[in-house]
Amino acid sequence: MIRLILDKTAESFEQDIRELIQEFYPGEDFEIRTEEGVHFTNTTQEEKNALKQAKATGENAEVNKKSTKNKAKMASEITPEGVQDEKIRFSFEVSASDMPLKGVRKDDKSVIKAELYDTLVSMTGKTLPWGDLTGIRPVSLVSPMVEAAIEKRKTESDSVNELTETEIRDIKTALTKEYCIEGEKLDLMTDIALREHRILNRIYDVTGKTYKEGWSLYIGIPFCPTRCLYCSFLSNTISAWEKRLPEYMDNLRKEIRYTVREMCGKHRRPLQTIYIGGGTPTALDEKWLQVLMDMVHEECGSANVSILSNVTSREHDWKNTVTGMPGIVEFTVEAGRPDSITKEKLQILKAAGVDRISVNPQTFNQKTLDLIGRKHSVESVIEKYELAREVGFENINMDIILGLPGEKLPEVTHTLCEIARNKPDSLTVHSLAIKRAARLTLERDYWAGIYRAGDENEIMAETRLQEEAEAGENYSLIGHTGTSVSDVAKEKTKFRYPEITRMMMASAYTAEVLNLKPYYLYRQKNMAGNLENVGYSTEGKECLYNILMMEEKHTVIGCGAGCSSKFVLPSKDGDPTHKRVERCDNGKDIKSYIEDVDKFIKRKEELFSLMKE
Repeated sequence: MIRLILDKTAESFEQDIRELIQEFYPGEDFEIRTEEGVHFTNTTQEEKNALKQAKATGENAEVNKKSTKNKAKMASEITPEGVQDEKIRFSFEVSASDMPLKGVRKDDKSVIKAELYDTLVSMTGKTLPWGDLTGIRPVSLVSPMVEAAIEKRKTESDSVNELTETEIRDIKTALTKEYCIEGEKLDLMTDIALREHRILNRIYDVTGKTYKEGWSLYIGIPFCPTRCLYCSFLSNTISAWEKRLPEYMDNLRKEIRYTVREMCGKHRRPLQTIYIGGGTPTALDEKWLQVLMDMVHEECGSANVSILSNVTSREHDWKNTVTGMPGIVEFTVEAGRPDSITKEKLQILKAAGVDRISVNPQTFNQKTLDLIGRKHSVESVIEKYELAREVGFENINMDIILGLPGEKLPEVTHTLCEIARNKPDSLTVHSLAIKRAARLTLERDYWAGIYRAGDENEIMAETRLQEEAEAGENYSLIGHTGTSVSDVAKEKTKFRYPEITRMMMASAYTAEVLNLKPYYLYRQKNMAGNLENVGYSTEGKECLYNILMMEEKHTVIGCGAGCSSKFVLPSKDGDPTHKRVERCDNGKDIKSYIEDVDKFIKRKEELFSLMKE
């Protein structure tokens, strides 16, 4: 356990400070001491309960060790002041009041994290790939810099829409200065920001409207054939809800109709992309899938016509898009699981103008598929992928997950070889993020003994091995087994990266071999190896929705049970380059959506009132 002592100024940045320290010391618990007292973070509930009891009684309290957490790691007794000193790995004091802060929270956070990062680098002798960044959208830090540089070009009457090497270098220098990030990740986030800018220009090329003028629609179908082990989304087996599907679809139509009327009718914002996810939308049978496609065309198909009627069709062919719906430049459906796909369903999607689908193996190892609850074979993934090609889909994505239970680099390499053999148009690589609602968390006792790359305990063990190797402990072999110094040096460098990092590197190499370029990325809490999710794509087949949603480029409204909406609005500070994001959600269960969809429409109504007409 780490003892973190914060002064009054640092106290309001506790989460940022703790998350950064945690990246240097994965898996550690924290005792936090402030002027307000002491509390625990990342510990078991039993330890927190013992602290509460000790504070209330003024006496030491024993910890009930019924937790599934490593019992050797848990404190046995808690004092009213916290953990006894012998259980503390080290104490770390942050005195933010001694730092050169300006009173602007964003700037002050950068100063505190930069100073803390330098201290941790000195303490540990290691740097982090992402510097002191702990946020989930690193590209969003670069995009405003890119846009500002391009806007400056426009004011200087320069028609060139690309940045010079000098301008890119200046952006990277500024990022390094503020976030302590260098090398590969800095290049990655900068390259993606530049690529995203070019990709999003396609919306204007087709419609005559920029992405900032439009919005996107997400439609949630929260049903699956079965629930996967790692899944934390609102998703139920479709068999349990078949009798109530008519009610769900009626409410979904009502919500979509209201949303389109507000955005396209009242606020005159063109609908630019549609994304249907879940769950697994193709878990619907052919009848209901056709109903869904008809619904989309009936409610959205002509919504943009009056908005775009003054756009010259000679310059912008918005009437003849790939989706068959004027002004809507992309229509994605997650076909997802191969056990939900039939030829007839694919034909329904194709006829409806869906131009991008996902067929997601997650892994090409049968043992893992069985373990995580995906009731289909490896062969069926390839079969349904080839079937989609046969039906005429020219933009197919595949998802894989790194860090699945039991998988090491050889298993991931096998998956990547199958990906390379099938050549999807895009590849999305996820590092497994374990959420509270996932079975992998809820049934932690059962899964505790199964290896998972990126698990905090595995990372800690692998890091210790690396540290031991770098300390030269293997030199003890010299003179005992005839091993030379050069042989030991080779042995010492065999282990360089944690397993999950090597998996990510292998994925990036596979994408490069397939000529798939990274075009969006994001990070998550509890992600394997503290890495990132990266989307790679053939040029021209990137998913616009993924960029718009993940980087919060424009308003994305979710319709359906469990969906969230993000309204991107002007900042209250009056700066046109700033924005604010207001959110609302549709609850966390299907039953409440079916029985009271008006409640969720009301939530949207409140946010619509914030928009300028």
